[in-house]
Amino acid sequence: MLSFREALDLLLRHTPLLAAQSCRIEQAAGRVLREEIRADRNFPPFDRVMMDGYALCMADWQTGHRTFRVTGCAPAGQPTVDLSDEAGACVEVMTGAPLPVGADCIVPLEEVTRPATGEIRIDDSFEAVAGRFIHPAASDAPAGTLLLRPGVLLGSREIGVAASCGAAVLEVSRMPKIAVIATGDELVAVDESPAAHQIRQSNAHAIGCALHRAGYQVSHVGTLGDDNGSSMQVLLETLAGCEWLVLTGAVSKGARDFLPGMLNAMGCTRLFHGVAQRPGKPAGCWIGPGGQVIMALPGNPVSALTGLHAFVMPALAVASGLPVPTRRRVIPTDEIAGLPGLTHHLPVTLRDDGRAEAAATGNSGDFIGLLRSDGFVTLPPRSDIPGISAALPFTPWI
Repeated sequence: MLSFREALDLLLRHTPLLAAQSCRIEQAAGRVLREEIRADRNFPPFDRVMMDGYALCMADWQTGHRTFRVTGCAPAGQPTVDLSDEAGACVEVMTGAPLPVGADCIVPLEEVTRPATGEIRIDDSFEAVAGRFIHPAASDAPAGTLLLRPGVLLGSREIGVAASCGAAVLEVSRMPKIAVIATGDELVAVDESPAAHQIRQSNAHAIGCALHRAGYQVSHVGTLGDDNGSSMQVLLETLAGCEWLVLTGAVSKGARDFLPGMLNAMGCTRLFHGVAQRPGKPAGCWIGPGGQVIMALPGNPVSALTGLHAFVMPALAVASGLPVPTRRRVIPTDEIAGLPGLTHHLPVTLRDDGRAEAAATGNSGDFIGLLRSDGFVTLPPRSDIPGISAALPFTPWI
C-alpha cells in the first residue's frame, strides 16, 4: 500500500498535459495560458496625468508665480498638447490625459481658485512638487517586457493585462473531457422515491458540482449497477468519449467490488490501488488504453469528496499546465494527533482568527456532517511526536 504522498506523486507524474487551443479573450476567464504575453508598447505609453487640475512648469512656481493664465485644455483621449512658453501659463488637464509638452507639475483642482475667466490662483497652503500626480511613460513596463508567462491561471488581473496588450485571441489549455460515474445497485435518481433499502445518488452530483466550480466541464454524469456484464460495456463506451473518468464505489475488496478487476480486464494499467490514508484507503488510479486517467474513489460520500480534492483537483491543474498547487497552511487551535501509519484528511472549521478547529463529523458516510466544516487539513502519519500544533496544509471544499 502506498503512502498518500507516494500515490499523489505517481498520479502527477503520469498526468498527461492537455493540448493548447486558441480562445477569444471573452471566453478565456479561468483558463490556463499557454503562451507568453509581452508589452506591445510602453506602459503607460505617455506621461499620464493622474489628477484633474492644471499642468504647469515647475520653474514658474519656483520663481514665485501663484497666478497662472489658462492657455488650453487637455482631456483624456485627445492628442498631446503643448504648454505655452510664456511664463505663468498653464493647461487645464483631466485624469488620464497625456501630460502637456513642457509641463512637469500638476496642481489638483481643489487647490486653486479662479478669480477671473481664464486665470487661476493657487492656494498659498499648496506646495508644488515636480513629477507629483504624473505617471511617467514606460514606468510600469517598457515595450517588449514579458508580462505573463505560460502556465498562469487567467483571472481578472491577467485578462486585463492581456487586453491592454491587444491579445484578443489567447493560446490556452484545452478543457479536458471528464465523466463521473457512481456505482451501486442501491442508488436511485434524485427525483425518485427510494425504497427502504435504497438511497438517492449524490456522489456523482457532488463531484460534478466541485469540478464545475473549479472551472472544468463535466460531459457525462451517470450511475452503474453492480452487474459486471452490462457495466463493462458502459465503461468502455464512456472511456471512448472522455480523457478523465472519476468513479465512486465498488473499488474496495468486497465480493461486489468489481471495478479493479474490470479495469484490469479492459486493458487499463494500474498506477496504484490502496492508499495509506483516512478516509479513502481503497482509492485507486488506472491509465486507460487510450491514455485516459481513471480515478476510482470509495463510495462513502466523505471518502469520495475528499479523494476528489486530494487527488483529482491537483492532477487536473497539472494537466492544464499549472504548477503543482501549493496549499494554504493553517494553524490548529489545539494539538491534533495523527493516525499511526496513515495520512489523515481531517475536516476542520476555520475560525474568525484564521485558526483551524477540528469539525465534529461522524464516519466517512456522514455527508451531512461535512456541512459543519470548511475543508480539511492533511496530517502526516503519527510518529513519536504525540501531537501536531504546527501549520498544516488546508484544502477548502469547493
